[in-house]
Amino acid sequence: MNRGTITLIFSFVFLVLVQVMVFNNISLFGYVNPMIYLLFLVIYRFDNDQTLLIFLSFILGFFIDFLSQSGGAHMIASLTIGFLRPLIIRYSFGVTSEIPSTFQNDSRIKNKYLFLTIFILIHHLIYFTIVYFSWNATYLILKNTLLTSVFSLILISLLSRFYKKLNDT
Repeated sequence: MNRGTITLIFSFVFLVLVQVMVFNNISLFGYVNPMIYLLFLVIYRFDNDQTLLIFLSFILGFFIDFLSQSGGAHMIASLTIGFLRPLIIRYSFGVTSEIPSTFQNDSRIKNKYLFLTIFILIHHLIYFTIVYFSWNATYLILKNTLLTSVFSLILISLLSRFYKKLNDT
């Protein structure tokens, strides 16, 4: 095993545990819980095997659901975002050979935040749609998606910078 694989395994376990033990217990304004476990799907190398990413997305969502007893919503949202990730990368960074190998290696701030924003918004929209699963809850779905996405975007941005500094050493 190389250093990248060990870092990936450690990141997976760490983010699952921190999400379940810390961030699931945070309730900002009574209903906003940040979902920082998405950082794992963000830091996964852009040029690595996408089939493995889809499998890891499934496992990530499964563990979050199992440990927080949430009934499969995280798994479906994570699996969907893992499947859509290459399309989001192409839309955010363009369809050229200039796509960076990792999220942290790119210096284009606008493209990074566009990628993160689309990534988090789609995930949260799918998650809250599955959680509420009613046309009558459309306002609640959109409100929770927007507020949770903003809070998750801020935390994931900060944690990705910390992760970059951790990898640089």
